[in-house]
Amino acid sequence: MRKFLIILTALTLLPAGALGFDKKLLAEAGMRELAEAAPDFTLIGPSGEKLLLRENRGHVVIIHVWATWCKPCKDEFPLFEKLHKDFKERGVVFLPVAIDANADIKEITAFAKALGATFDVYLAATGDITDKYWTWGVPVTYLVDKKGSMVARALGPRDWGSDGVRALIEALIMER
Repeated sequence: MRKFLIILTALTLLPAGALGFDKKLLAEAGMRELAEAAPDFTLIGPSGEKLLLRENRGHVVIIHVWATWCKPCKDEFPLFEKLHKDFKERGVVFLPVAIDANADIKEITAFAKALGATFDVYLAATGDITDKYWTWGVPVTYLVDKKGSMVARALGPRDWGSDGVRALIEALIMER
C-alpha cells in the first residue's frame, strides 16, 4: 500500500501537460539530476546485433555500467532483475554494460545469468560507450527519458528496489 501511495503521489505532482517531473523524486531515488542530451553510442548485442541508443527514443532507458569483479554490482543484479521484470512491458529498456577488459560477451552473459538475470548484457569493448558514460568507478547508472535526455545519474550502488526509484521510473514513463 505504501508503494502505491508513493507512486500515486509522484504522479499527482506532475502538472498537467508538463514535459518534466518533480525533481524531489531524484532525491528520493538517491540520484543526481542531469539535464543534457544523452550522447549516442553503439554496442554489439549478445547475438551480434548492433544497438544504438538513439534507436530507443520513445522509451525510458536505464544504462548501468558494471563489472564482474565489482561486489556492489553483483549485489545489485537481483534488484535490476526485479525492475526489468516489472517495467519491461511498459517501455523501459535496460542496458547493463560490463567494462571488463579481459572477458568476452559469452563470459559476461554466463556471469549475469548465474546471478539470475534474464535481460541481455553488453560488453563495453564492443562499442564506444565508455568514453561517454564511464570515467571512473563502477557501478554508475544513468536514466534517459523518452526524448533522449539524461535526467539522472547514480554514482555507486543504490537500492534499485526502493519506492523512490520506482516512483522516479513511473514519472519518466508517464512523461509526455
